Amino acid sequence: MRILIAFVFSLSFPFFAQAQNPSFKAMESFDAIFARAKKENKPIFFEAYLPNCSHCMAYDVTLKNPKIKQYLDKNVLAYQLDISKRENGLFLRKHQIYVPSTPSFIVLGPDGKPWDVQTMGDETNTVDGIIKTLQKAIDPLRRDEATLKKYQQGARDFNEMIGLANFTRMTLDTVQNIEIVQQLAEALPKDKYESELGFLMIRKVMLDNNNPLFDHFINNLANYRKTVDSITVRQVAENTLMSTLFSSRARKFSPERIAGIKFGLKQIGLTDAQIANRCIVLEVLIDLDKDQLAIATDRIKTYYQGKEIPAKEKEFWCKWLTRKSDPKIPCPLP
Repeated sequence: MRILIAFVFSLSFPFFAQAQNPSFKAMESFDAIFARAKKENKPIFFEAYLPNCSHCMAYDVTLKNPKIKQYLDKNVLAYQLDISKRENGLFLRKHQIYVPSTPSFIVLGPDGKPWDVQTMGDETNTVDGIIKTLQKAIDPLRRDEATLKKYQQGARDFNEMIGLANFTRMTLDTVQNIEIVQQLAEALPKDKYESELGFLMIRKVMLDNNNPLFDHFINNLANYRKTVDSITVRQVAENTLMSTLFSSRARKFSPERIAGIKFGLKQIGLTDAQIANRCIVLEVLIDLDKDQLAIATDRIKTYYQGKEIPAKEKEFWCKWLTRKSDPKIPCPLP
């Protein structure tokens, strides 16, 4: 049995060279881009893409249209951002932008703050669709950043809040996302929970399981499987549960809250051993946060069921178990 200490995400695929699109400026250093944006007082538009993404290739054809080039040249500083490159991924992380799928349109103000972030689908891959998306993204009254300010001032338009749930997810504003999704779940009529909209809310914008819509979902998975394939239903449930479990706030969860997550994992078919594997690190860290060293030690021993703990895993556990103790005191694990 191995501990799930960390997730490592890696990609392995063939890359296809994408020629410079004439509608975009040649990529330069980010410092140079921001200096230019400040000097020209223009927003920055990045099309985030992957070289092997078929949707991106289709968009690239449309983006070469002279009408789009004219719009970009007049209104924004436009660049294509290959997110398979490490430096570009680090840039997005620094600016707290998450790209769940490509292509995505990211618009930053001249000061570098996110104005609008959109994942682009086939339905908007037209000249008019792209220009309308960008017009909204730079409009001081309609862009996501402005809509979020309206929400914070008390506005509660349901459709705008769905867009904000997506924006806060993609800008890693988890606290605001949880609040907005909670209000959306409460505003959505219960007879719409199993509708296409209800499922899309769970699939596209939900980062936390603690709301009435997800409660209904996890307790009625069979109903959702009538209209959505079972693999997708399971993946959606697992994504929400794991984003909850691996969040920084999870160390403040009560035993009842963790039990609810375990119940959800059980509902999607995980075995007791698999669930323990997902939860053991969090539960031990919670014990240690409460200075319950003996309980944490016993929990680890129970997890391994009397088997010898692999050296690397023992090293990991001992580092945590002894972090507050006298260095002369040995690790309590055998």
